Amino acid sequence: MDLSEFEKEALQRPPASTFFLIVSFNHVEVFFQAKSSAQRMFSKVYLESNTMPKWTPDISERYTSRIGEVTKILAFKRRIHREELPDLKKKCIDLQIKLKKKDSSVRLIPGYLSPHNVVLSSTSDDFHRIYLFHGVYAEVVYKYEKLQLQCLDTTPEFFYSKEVGFFFSALRDYHINTRDKK
Repeated sequence: MDLSEFEKEALQRPPASTFFLIVSFNHVEVFFQAKSSAQRMFSKVYLESNTMPKWTPDISERYTSRIGEVTKILAFKRRIHREELPDLKKKCIDLQIKLKKKDSSVRLIPGYLSPHNVVLSSTSDDFHRIYLFHGVYAEVVYKYEKLQLQCLDTTPEFFYSKEVGFFFSALRDYHINTRDKK
């Protein structure tokens, strides 16, 4: 059988995604320190959310750590390639450890947005998460279908709020409208 008769499968790197960071905290000065440090490590913040509903941790984290009363989301100017997520998660963990000395409730949760979905990083395994490497897992929290972002059955409660959905819809619009201009 001649293989030229069949279409060859092509391996292609997907376009870069928009990197974001969810920051949960109690003390506003810790947020500003997190934002400043994140801008030095990653790139300039081009979109910052208003105050969002309180971050809701997954079951594995609920009883092991305090969660901040305030949550904000930062989106960064530099686009990332999806395979960078484990390294970015490691950097966020290191920064979080430093910030916990001033605010024990601080949490930094990195993720990325593509035209098709919103992906969050995690360090805990679960049936709906895919292992990447270096102890980091990926979890799809929104999919884009029928002209809107939709939660999956396993999406954390935080992402069901209208404010969070609106932020990610606006972020997706910005991502789509600026990707060809870069």
